[in-house]
Amino acid sequence: MNAATETATAGAGRTWQYPGATTGIVVGPMRPEWLAQLTQARAILWCAGTDDLVRPLTELPTTAVQRIPLDESAPARLAESLPRFLRLDARRLPSVFVALGETEAAQRRLEPLLEWLVAELREQHRARVTRQQDAFRWQQHVLANLDAYAQRPLPEQWRGALAGLPAAVCGAGPSLDVSAARLLAAQEGCVVFAADSALRTLARHGVRADFAVSIDVAKRPEKCLPESGELPGRVILAAVSPPGWRARVDAEKLRFVSSRQITTDWATQRRIPAPAVAVAENCGVTALELARWLGCSPIYLFGLDLALSGRQRHTAAVDATIYARSGFDAEQEFPEVPGNWEPSVPTHALGDWRALNARLATFPAGTVGNVTDRGARLENTCAIRPDEWVMPPAVDKAVRLAALEDAGVSPATGSETAAELRRCGERLDAALPELRAVLASGGPAAVAVALRPWLADATIGRALGAYALKLMPHLLPPTEGDATFWSGLLDELGELSRALAALR
Repeated sequence: MNAATETATAGAGRTWQYPGATTGIVVGPMRPEWLAQLTQARAILWCAGTDDLVRPLTELPTTAVQRIPLDESAPARLAESLPRFLRLDARRLPSVFVALGETEAAQRRLEPLLEWLVAELREQHRARVTRQQDAFRWQQHVLANLDAYAQRPLPEQWRGALAGLPAAVCGAGPSLDVSAARLLAAQEGCVVFAADSALRTLARHGVRADFAVSIDVAKRPEKCLPESGELPGRVILAAVSPPGWRARVDAEKLRFVSSRQITTDWATQRRIPAPAVAVAENCGVTALELARWLGCSPIYLFGLDLALSGRQRHTAAVDATIYARSGFDAEQEFPEVPGNWEPSVPTHALGDWRALNARLATFPAGTVGNVTDRGARLENTCAIRPDEWVMPPAVDKAVRLAALEDAGVSPATGSETAAELRRCGERLDAALPELRAVLASGGPAAVAVALRPWLADATIGRALGAYALKLMPHLLPPTEGDATFWSGLLDELGELSRALAALR
């Protein structure tokens, strides 16, 4: 876990200490040296052999203990129980205590479960940190994009519209520096889909994307679009995408995919049509799903490495400042996964690799090729070295692409939704002076109490969306953060309330 301190202990034991943890996870027999720390936990998830689980924990009389037998059902039961257990403390992850077993065979049996558990907790840590860093910007962008999101969804009429056309789906992995040159000679024979951060590398090799996908809050157009030359034929955005894309790209070239944002999910229930395709793990995989949904086949992957090349994670043309807040550390140890041309390669995106493999397993066999000279092996794909790729013959894709424009613009149906959101903003804006006064007179604990009824209001929660999820953990006791921290939260709340009040 990124924020946890890992320690090896005597007798094949390992621990991951999470700062300030109020819960704990124990795998294997309960060891005496752990009890002093576990007595501080208010809840424990214990996965061990049946003989261990039946003994009473007299040393932990006030601690709630959930027991899971360490047998063949353990992975499924742990996967079901872990999300609920983690919700017991929305601010801190549990510390983990593992007794690996006395024999090498016992340790090997535990390795897959332990690898999964650590990966899940790392993902939870990443998600929580990301929410605290980005939820305010997410909701800012959702509100700024709401009108365009309602009017320019990816239309259902496009489903299968490009059936039979080959596709090249481009991510921004280091291999794209090699394979993009090969794609130049083939771009008239396939529809080119590109992740936003791949656009500059493609442009430098003379390749124009027919579709660009940008679904991340940090991917501003000035950091992704080519420095010169043609813009992508169409740009596919999400509700959280920076509004600056709409200033750089003509409206008729923009479409939105759906994303699991509280405000847009609610808007869909209020007759704003949901886009026909949902965001996936990242821009490249969303581009893959878009190509599949449009009916393209076969599909060739370019630059979807999901592995490091040396210590390089992206093609050389990527603006590295995009990922400044990603927490990536090139010097850390990375898990190894099977490689295309090597027995194993280090991956910085283990979760994305697993998720992509699960998606690819659902494609018809033999329909996806991976054109690359490196990278992680992907399920149900045929790895092809760039100089061995047999390029598809030229097709008249321009006519098929032009036909997509007939879908037009969705009728504006969001006026009632905007009016309700606007009223929420006006209520919040009117309450902010009093909330600031409470902070000044009573401090952080007092303003946390004053904010709870607002966040308990379902209408306000829908209006604040992701920001409500950022704010709620801070409202639970014990109150943390000084007056400056809480003043910053109220400043963000004020900006969102004004954005809501300005909706039309």
